[in-house]
Amino acid sequence: MPDPWLRIQVLDGETPASTWRHTYADALFKAAIADRAVRWSWRGHERGVVFEIAFRTGAIRDEFRDQPSVKAALDAVPDPRHGLVITSGGDS
Repeated sequence: MPDPWLRIQVLDGETPASTWRHTYADALFKAAIADRAVRWSWRGHERGVVFEIAFRTGAIRDEFRDQPSVKAALDAVPDPRHGLVITSGGDS
């Protein structure tokens, strides 16, 4: 069975998504480690960046999303109205 995963896509806005990544990657990484992530990766594309992360359970994935540092990072995306797409999957 696949690991519960989370895909966070951040699109460029008033500032590039790569700048957002540079600012918040460390906080997201620390939150992921604290919540026992099993896999993660960053990749860029022509309109932004994608952070994909997998956890052992859906409950752990949800704990990650509820961390204050993760919420602060997501609230600070360059285009808060149209520039954030979050997809979750795997077992819960």
